Amino acid sequence: MENDNTLDTSKFTNIAKQKPQSFNDLLEAFAGLSFEKQFVFADVIGDNGWQLNMNTASIVFGDVSFPIQVIGSFSFNNNSWMWGWANTQSGIPENLLLQSNKLKEFGEEHGINELVEPHFNSDEGFEHKIGMVACGLFNSKSYYCANYGQGTLVVTIDDEKIPAIDKSQLEKVLTSFPQLISSVVLNHKQAFKNYLIDRDFKLYISDSEIEGLKDGKIVTAKFDELDRLESLKGKL
Repeated sequence: MENDNTLDTSKFTNIAKQKPQSFNDLLEAFAGLSFEKQFVFADVIGDNGWQLNMNTASIVFGDVSFPIQVIGSFSFNNNSWMWGWANTQSGIPENLLLQSNKLKEFGEEHGINELVEPHFNSDEGFEHKIGMVACGLFNSKSYYCANYGQGTLVVTIDDEKIPAIDKSQLEKVLTSFPQLISSVVLNHKQAFKNYLIDRDFKLYISDSEIEGLKDGKIVTAKFDELDRLESLKGKL
């Protein structure tokens, strides 16, 4: 692969995502692009703190307001997750629980227990995994973990004030994915494959390598026998 003239593009094909069989499958299906969306959203809200307004179904950062869907909440006291649809004592308006309820339906349809169980103990950082799944499944612009001291409320946000991912900026893959896998425990190879699918790459996959082709440019990731990322480079 010394130059573009010797590159055989015929080996690259469009690959579809596999049907999820578990919560980890769901996480690996959506983590890549959802994680990148967080950088875009962070640029929009800056250092502003958050305020929630259930009456207007919105979250406010400084002078900017965004519509929300409430997914659920994570308690720091006992490291437990509760779905918004299960938190009947909080009086969350039903119109804010549309996605939370749809996630439950998705879990019932695909046999994913974490989406169906109302309240359960989970690992630290689970709220971000839920946020990534919800953000990806509903193609939202972002998710946000609103820290209220004893826990976080996870919401999704979809608003035109938040720029969409610029999929022509292929170099973002090279910077965002290493940050993702240093932040979240997941299967590197599966997450990278799905990330490239979401970014409209054609793929060539071998036992230890994934190559992605888009607009005549290539990204190459190499993995060890445990599917952990060993190297990531681009010919951009």
